[in-house]
Amino acid sequence: MGFILQFLLRLLARLPLRVHYVLGRFVSWMLEKVFRYRVWDVAVNLARSFPEMKYDELKEIQHKFYRHFGEMAAEIAWFGGCLNPERLRRQHLVEMENPEELKRLYDKSPSVMVLMSHAGNWELIGGIINYDYTGQISDISENNVFVVYRKQSVEFVNRIAEANRTAPLKDRKHYRGYLESTKAVRAVFEHRNEKIIYNFITDQYPYAESLAYLRFTFMNQKCVSMKGAAELARKTGMAVCYMSMPQERRGLYKLRYTTICEDASTMSAEEIMGQYYKLLEADIKAQPWNYLWTHRRWKDETEGLNHPPKHNN
Repeated sequence: MGFILQFLLRLLARLPLRVHYVLGRFVSWMLEKVFRYRVWDVAVNLARSFPEMKYDELKEIQHKFYRHFGEMAAEIAWFGGCLNPERLRRQHLVEMENPEELKRLYDKSPSVMVLMSHAGNWELIGGIINYDYTGQISDISENNVFVVYRKQSVEFVNRIAEANRTAPLKDRKHYRGYLESTKAVRAVFEHRNEKIIYNFITDQYPYAESLAYLRFTFMNQKCVSMKGAAELARKTGMAVCYMSMPQERRGLYKLRYTTICEDASTMSAEEIMGQYYKLLEADIKAQPWNYLWTHRRWKDETEGLNHPPKHNN
């Protein structure tokens, strides 16, 4: 069944992206109005994150979020089914806004840790080296850019995700940078003598097997936070930067890099992640509909996790 669905997605991907957006608008209406997909979670998350807003303002953000959610589904269907990276580049769906900052950190540091979130369309991050249309980082090999992911229990979902995250690559067959999260620590130390750009999504709830994590206040709510990426960067002296993905308009996301530190060994994991959450909050407040509000990010601090050490921030 999975192979049949993949084949159908590839056929669907032959249609222009604007056709996918029309279908995406229908999907967003179905999710919000018919299936009511996590509508309560979205409403609660928004109300707690923006306590100063009135009911009508929150409802407007919720509606825009579901519209954006449908657009993301459309982009994923078009993007992941496309086997021609040049077609993706011509579309300019994703562009680096300041590739020179990433290049500066790459040249100056042993490696670069890029911390990102569920903002924009995070499923399009694979092969980001090919989103530079300025030539600033043309000397960085796409095999030196790793994408760290969490394997899902449904194999078909994994295949679709991999198709999306490797779609822009010029050579998918020999790509070595699609890295499952449980292998990240080993990979970092295996490649410690190479310059690598690691892309970590770090805003989700820590995995159940996490042995250590941090506590923060994020969007007016207490939360626990992953610390693995920050610790890896700290122990190996990597540069750390935050990558935001604002939507300039429908059909165009910008990748913006903000340096957190040039040498993570000079900071604690708490300090690194604290800067990360400040930058992420600013992005969410600028485009509140551009964040994944269905994500059950704010859970009870001990739900499903090992007992952590106390960290107060």
